[in-house]
Amino acid sequence: MKKIMYMLGVVLLLSISATKANDKVVSETLQTDTLKKDDSDPVCKMKVKAGNTRTAVYEKTIYGFCSESCRKKFAIEPKKYIKK
Repeated sequence: MKKIMYMLGVVLLLSISATKANDKVVSETLQTDTLKKDDSDPVCKMKVKAGNTRTAVYEKTIYGFCSESCRKKFAIEPKKYIKK
């Protein structure tokens, strides 16, 4: 009886951890977007090549960045860097 309870506990723990791992992969996939065409960094104006993964989405537009620091500056105050 103890062996059966132990096995059920192990199976339950494994299924919970597998579910959490799958959720993490899905959320990481949704957060990472790639730049579709060459563009310039809206913060420092450097050229950014297509396929770059340092991106942020603002008003349904994907913006690419040369560095993580530029991406963070943009995330704090995007309207400052967007030309209308």
